Amino acid sequence: MTKKNAFTLAELLITLAIIGVIAALTIPAVMFSTDEKQAAAGLKKAMMTLNQAVDMARTEIKFQPNPKCYIDPDGDSDTSQCEDLFKYMKNIMQVQKYCKEDPVGNECVAEFVPAEAPCEGWNDLSAKQGFLTADGMNFFLYAANDPTVIGVDVNGFRGPNKWGYDIFSLQLTGTKTTMQQYEPGGCEYAMEGGKTGTQLLEESDEEEAAASTP
Repeated sequence: MTKKNAFTLAELLITLAIIGVIAALTIPAVMFSTDEKQAAAGLKKAMMTLNQAVDMARTEIKFQPNPKCYIDPDGDSDTSQCEDLFKYMKNIMQVQKYCKEDPVGNECVAEFVPAEAPCEGWNDLSAKQGFLTADGMNFFLYAANDPTVIGVDVNGFRGPNKWGYDIFSLQLTGTKTTMQQYEPGGCEYAMEGGKTGTQLLEESDEEEAAASTP
């Protein structure tokens, strides 16, 4: 009779334990990397959508030649039309629900983890506007003293609803004679373990450049 070799129960248990340890070490890192890529993609989409809306606003007489809502790096800023511009964007974007006030309580914006940040008004949206788009993104005004800044939750109500993970700060920059663009800014903040929009996009661009290099 030929004797067949087989794994003992102890050997199988040891193998499974090793596989479990490897999975525990690698899966979280892979998931975190995937989450970051999804956040970067969502942030880019949000910026593109907002910038298209700002570009369309220039066709309106009251916003010509450019909406008066921008922070000029050289100091010549104008915010007199920021509220009107936000309302205009709300009207032309695919908005599923709009909240004139208390966007969290009225379910336009997900309840997010309070931020320990030096930005006035970050945690109190009760008197602010916000809206939910058809693709599940939340946009909201939050900075108490800077109407050029808006917050965006790139995956809406799905979570983790934390600054630097899926919630980012965007600021409309430009001048009265040049095209304004939303870009990461406005007292950027990231909770522990997260990244600001600037950091996220810089790393995403570096990865894309590395991947396209032969």
